[in-house]
Amino acid sequence: MARRIVIVGGGLMGLSAAFHLRRADPGARVTVLERDRVGAAASGASAAGVRVMGRDRAERPLALAGLARWPELDRELEAPTGYRRGGGLRAALDATAWGAAPAWVAEQRADGVPVELVDAATARRLAPGIALSCAGAVYCAIDGQADAMATVRAFAAAAKRGGARLEEGVGARGLAIERGRVVAVERGDGDREGCDVAILTGGAWTASLLSAAGVPLAIETRALQMLLTEPAPAALTPVVSAFDRKLSLKQLDDGAYLIGGGWPARITDHGANRYEMEDESVKGSLETARAVYPALAGRAVARRWAGLEAFTPDDLPVIGPVPGIEGLLVAVGFSGHGFALSPVIGDLLARFASGREADLGSGLTFRHCG
Repeated sequence: MARRIVIVGGGLMGLSAAFHLRRADPGARVTVLERDRVGAAASGASAAGVRVMGRDRAERPLALAGLARWPELDRELEAPTGYRRGGGLRAALDATAWGAAPAWVAEQRADGVPVELVDAATARRLAPGIALSCAGAVYCAIDGQADAMATVRAFAAAAKRGGARLEEGVGARGLAIERGRVVAVERGDGDREGCDVAILTGGAWTASLLSAAGVPLAIETRALQMLLTEPAPAALTPVVSAFDRKLSLKQLDDGAYLIGGGWPARITDHGANRYEMEDESVKGSLETARAVYPALAGRAVARRWAGLEAFTPDDLPVIGPVPGIEGLLVAVGFSGHGFALSPVIGDLLARFASGREADLGSGLTFRHCG
């Protein structure tokens, strides 16, 4: 009998899991339930950075495995993701930051992260227009960027092409658990979706499902803002950040600059995925971006938005089986930096769901609920 797998949440992690599940086991019945439309929450609102530089040590093996997938991902999915490996550049704008950079580099290189120190002249060659106060920078050649919604659409199309069923406008209101095993997902429309495995990838809405099943999970929801400028002539190839600054700056293919870095918006209705932009936050983000990259001065903001993100207390995700409930898997709490991990997270969830080895041969470790 074909295995029945229900995925709750049609963001990148859920869509990637659906794609990998069907690719590994074409006979499996895979259903994705999405409360709104695929990519409507954090995945579609993402800054779409594809980086390993600057990650927590516990997450580096996962990020390195994820980045290894991106160069061939368009071919795998048979659709464009907008991926571009232009490098990542973290600027040191004062002597204190520059003095701390060598130790920061050495600690990451010890874990196989290919970062290097570059002097001020090289930093300006890599990112013309960077602040004159830049004393030097750290550069990671394998970092890059993609297009958030293009990636969502690519995974969704590939999952459907592979035979997964995607239902939009249908959320989950609970889990049916019998004798310590998940047997169904209670749909928001009142129906019951029987399953052998349930995978929760609902981001900021996952904790409530787990709580109702008696599994506490410390999750805080934050709305992270993004700003998009009007287009400008092409000038910036790497993704630019800076020590001691909240900034992620990219120039897109159409010339517009995408500005992020963790600046907050205000959540007005968590259940309905609603938020309000905060003027002070917009101002702070723009001032920071222009201080690091003065070439932005005078570029008007064309669009601004936010995405509701699930944060854990230590900003590291919870991935894997839920102890005490057989057949229940979770991937949540990516804390604003999960986009780049989506190819490898989907593969890991598919491996967990089928009982296969889930370390990809790279010694990865996994945190669990409970």
